[in-house]
Amino acid sequence: MNRQGESGGVVRHLWARNLLIWAALLALLMLSLVAAYVPMGRMTTASGIIIAGVKSTLVVLLFMELASAKPLVRIAAISGLVFVIAMFALTFADVLARI
Repeated sequence: MNRQGESGGVVRHLWARNLLIWAALLALLMLSLVAAYVPMGRMTTASGIIIAGVKSTLVVLLFMELASAKPLVRIAAISGLVFVIAMFALTFADVLARI
């Protein structure tokens, strides 16, 4: 009986943590929606990129639990990020070469 009480507390804690993260992601979604319609010139794009970075950091570190993952899992995630950065860099170099 005591064991069920302990596991119920853990499950409640996980739900509360995930709901808090979800609420933060929704708040950031609303912030990016508002920022898209406020005329700030070049700052609109910069603020959108910053908000997207914060949202992706929340998802990667907390939902995917990369903060507490094993080193091999972290290396795999970092290698995926390096691959995406390389693809963007090659695309950007191609666009610059055509100008």
